[in-house]
Amino acid sequence: MKKYILAIIPALAISTTGVLPAFCGKPDENVDAAASKPVTEENYVIAESDWYFAGVQKKAGVNTWMHDDPVSKNNQQVIRSNRDVVYSIAIVDVSEGATFTVPPSDEFQLIHIIDEAHLFHQVLLNGESLEVTAADIEGEYVYLLARTKATEDLKDTKARQTALEFKARASRPYPSKGYDEKEVIAFREMLVGRVNAGEETLEGHNAFGKTLKDVDPHNYLYAAAYGWGGLPMTTAQYVPMQVKSDQPQKWTIPKPDLKWSEKGFLSATFYGADGWIKEDDFYIPHDDMKDEGDYYSFTTNAKKGPGNATVEKGGNFVIRMYLPKDADAVKKTVDIISAIEGVPTEQ
Repeated sequence: MKKYILAIIPALAISTTGVLPAFCGKPDENVDAAASKPVTEENYVIAESDWYFAGVQKKAGVNTWMHDDPVSKNNQQVIRSNRDVVYSIAIVDVSEGATFTVPPSDEFQLIHIIDEAHLFHQVLLNGESLEVTAADIEGEYVYLLARTKATEDLKDTKARQTALEFKARASRPYPSKGYDEKEVIAFREMLVGRVNAGEETLEGHNAFGKTLKDVDPHNYLYAAAYGWGGLPMTTAQYVPMQVKSDQPQKWTIPKPDLKWSEKGFLSATFYGADGWIKEDDFYIPHDDMKDEGDYYSFTTNAKKGPGNATVEKGGNFVIRMYLPKDADAVKKTVDIISAIEGVPTEQ
């Protein structure tokens, strides 16, 4: 098993209100704080990952899929969840090896495999399989965050979702590392708050890698707080955006070069300042955006309906771009989008 080596990043401070994922449950008020490990800048990413792993263990145990319904205001499993897909989540004991498989399908689907250090980040697409052992990862367990494209046919969506497979040769319960849950949440909130306030930057293209050599230490730290479970840039790219006004605004973004014919897609999903969905109209797929040739446009806090989202002042949203043709080329589009701000528009 590999030894954990984490980057040391300066500590930050701010507070926001966090809503905990339904899969993980609320912090255990009976935990003995004196017996818990403090969360520090050196161990935060491990502690944040442990929070997710332990939450699934508490809810479903090890080696058990939890297949969820579409994301909504009342159904959020991870911070800044994606409405485009339905999630399937599991933690798997790979101490003696495990095989993961995504069956063939005409719709976008994947299994995202994450280790205990929020690394590895292997993505299996339609028709692919992968064998994983403890020698491949940090730790002996992996977190599966599978995504199945949600279509109008919910029955078909659920059938594709439940067809996802894994076979593990060991089945030991995941042992929590003992970090103080309240400290994990507080540390997360202060990092997110710095990004939201513009005091720190976050770029997703080098935040999610297989090893520490593949990530930028700054982005690795902040991504664990801002969007734990994000995909590597070759599969998806993300642009976190800030909403500085609760008045009607128009946003115009360049079209990225995606594998549109292979079910690539783009969307914007809107959150409160704490990163959790607050409104019913929180999601705009690219099909609902206005097609302006080389650009897409949409509005916030304007006339309700397709192509508009309601979001509080100080809130934020994430533009997601799935299946880039060329990851580096799409990264240039990401850089352009990240500098865009909303402009006033009529109600």
